[in-house]
Amino acid sequence: MTSLEHYKERVEGTNIDPRSLLSTDYFNHFNEVVMMLGMAGDMPELLDDIDNWDFKTYREHFLESGLGFAPLAIECYEVSSPELRERFEKIATQMSMLIVETRLKLRQAMETGEMDKFKDMANLHSMELQGMIDDGAAIVHGYTVALDQSKIDDMFA
Repeated sequence: MTSLEHYKERVEGTNIDPRSLLSTDYFNHFNEVVMMLGMAGDMPELLDDIDNWDFKTYREHFLESGLGFAPLAIECYEVSSPELRERFEKIATQMSMLIVETRLKLRQAMETGEMDKFKDMANLHSMELQGMIDDGAAIVHGYTVALDQSKIDDMFA
């Protein structure tokens, strides 16, 4: 039995995808901010909670998660495809950077009393982050296979 087959068996019954060996549970860490941003337009005091959010790596998230499969999630992460991990980490980093930028912009809008701008920005960035979570989930579940242009052209021929 290959190492990959071994892990595929071990992840049965968990939230770890058997193909990628990654888990979308990591994005729960970002869902907190998405929800707070979605409500911040009507509850600007949530900005303090958004300010207190700290980025966690995949390993850090699972170490602190208390999930029963967390040790296996970390182990699988280490043996998952380096290319997938790189794409996964890239989207997580982009999301973290967007959150930091959003916090700064929201704080500035609040300090200048531009509450319409604050509300619009909070809602927009909440939706943008949700889209990025969806992109991350697609990486986890292998739905990001790129088609070359000739295959796309063939579909419309």
